[in-house]
Amino acid sequence: MKKIITVIVGFVFLILFSSCARTIYFTQDMRDNLRKNYLTVDKIQFYNSKKIVLQRNLTYAETKVARGKINFDNGQYVESIIIPKNTPGVAVGEGHNFINVSFENGNNNFLRFVLNSNNEYQISAEKWNKGYGKVKYDTLTYYISPKSSKAVLKVIKNNNFNFQKKTRRLKGRTIGK
Repeated sequence: MKKIITVIVGFVFLILFSSCARTIYFTQDMRDNLRKNYLTVDKIQFYNSKKIVLQRNLTYAETKVARGKINFDNGQYVESIIIPKNTPGVAVGEGHNFINVSFENGNNNFLRFVLNSNNEYQISAEKWNKGYGKVKYDTLTYYISPKSSKAVLKVIKNNNFNFQKKTRRLKGRTIGK
């Protein structure tokens, strides 16, 4: 009986918290709203919607100086950089339809997110081949894994996001009134 009650309480708890998502997708409409209010994207805390995995093959000599996680896969050394889902990031550059987001310190440690057909900012690469995206990260060439190719930018949901502006129109004053 205790197990059944525990399972039911756990299930209800899970439903309540999954329906109250903390983050929402960052869209072009939100970005336009920021611009209208003279705000910039570098003041926004971003999060990634999916785990992002970057990988590159290493020579034996490179394995001694490589950072990140190194695996031995099919006779090759592979360096992986893993950015878990919901990792906080900041905008370090932007253009008309893209935002460069950094998830760690460093001058060249950023990934580009471009505006997609759903009006969201999705991870981008210089070139895609068989689901793998080629990117420059920390001046080195990495490949985005196919499972990471659908990662988009998210922001914390804030019910006060809708900016309301109060305006008063004055009629003026005349003498004696």
